[in-house]
Amino acid sequence: MNLLKHISRRGFLKLGAASGLALGSARVSSLLAQTSDHSDELVSFNELYNNPPMLGRVHGAFWIRMFDRPEPGAKTITSLNWGAVVPILEGIRTVPYDAKARSDVWFRTDVGYVHSAYVVPSREMFQAQTARMSDSFWGEVMVPIAYQHTRPELGSYRYDFDHYKLFWGQVYKVIDYDEDAEGRGWYRLDDDLEPNRQAWVMARNIRRVDPNEFQPISADVGEKRILISLDPQTLTCFEGDVPVFKTRIASGSSFQDDEGNEVDFTTPFGDYAVQRKRPTRRMRGNVGTSLEYDVNAVPWVTYFDFTGAAIHGAYWHNNFGRPRSHGCINVTPDAAKWIYRWTAPHGGYDEEYLWTEPGEVATPIQIA
Repeated sequence: MNLLKHISRRGFLKLGAASGLALGSARVSSLLAQTSDHSDELVSFNELYNNPPMLGRVHGAFWIRMFDRPEPGAKTITSLNWGAVVPILEGIRTVPYDAKARSDVWFRTDVGYVHSAYVVPSREMFQAQTARMSDSFWGEVMVPIAYQHTRPELGSYRYDFDHYKLFWGQVYKVIDYDEDAEGRGWYRLDDDLEPNRQAWVMARNIRRVDPNEFQPISADVGEKRILISLDPQTLTCFEGDVPVFKTRIASGSSFQDDEGNEVDFTTPFGDYAVQRKRPTRRMRGNVGTSLEYDVNAVPWVTYFDFTGAAIHGAYWHNNFGRPRSHGCINVTPDAAKWIYRWTAPHGGYDEEYLWTEPGEVATPIQIA
């Protein structure tokens, strides 16, 4: 199903009256109550929204506005807090929200319109009950949002720090399995910075990544290279002189600390090569400062510098096309996975930390 629809400015100005959106205060209140409060982890968003084409999770902003038309000057219907999950019925290209969110894509929900920059597209694909596991495996999160617990039961303590929550597209190493009194399966997740911490999540939220998904793409092609263009924020993969893959990025930017000082995290120009790879990594930096960050299970990490700069999946925003990272190259999780598999050297399923050996072929990366 093609969710992206092009319409004229005149056309979308008429949508508020013509689309028949349910804008009643009761419907809005119901939406806010059921998508912002995740106290009941057994709720299905697919059932709540009658199986929409896609779901969207508010992420990258504390709150966003929902409008009656897909334009920034439209009437505000309500606001949605961080973590709210809404149905995405279609994508519409109209006008950008502002200079900080330059995309011209808006999402239509069953209540109103939200800009795409801080609504991360996702799905809810519950997994079948699994048999007890004998070996660890890589698992991918298949729901918009889920939670870690200290024990394999819903009544146990739930970690509510953002860096312990689970989000669509994350990759974890699953190291144990158990069942609760109701027969629900639970997975224990490995945290590479806190390996002794008990972190359990309902197994229905995690998909076992097949070993075939680690198979290299175009392994027989020797002449590969990546060109990262900081303006206009794109990444292009070449085989010889032929572009075979292109995606928008979010590169490094500058930030202000609490004292108003500008701290430079811009991605540097230069020539690099793939240095190492990890299927997943908890990334934490600037600890103890106002610019501290801590993001768990960052998927499909392809490092190109000893500073830790890497190409990796970003599940915490949808604002690609504008610098906003701490130096890394943010792409969507799907794009990061493709790049991980395409670049040399190639890692197998059991290699959770792959280094480029001396003399080994490594895909060049040019940042210009």
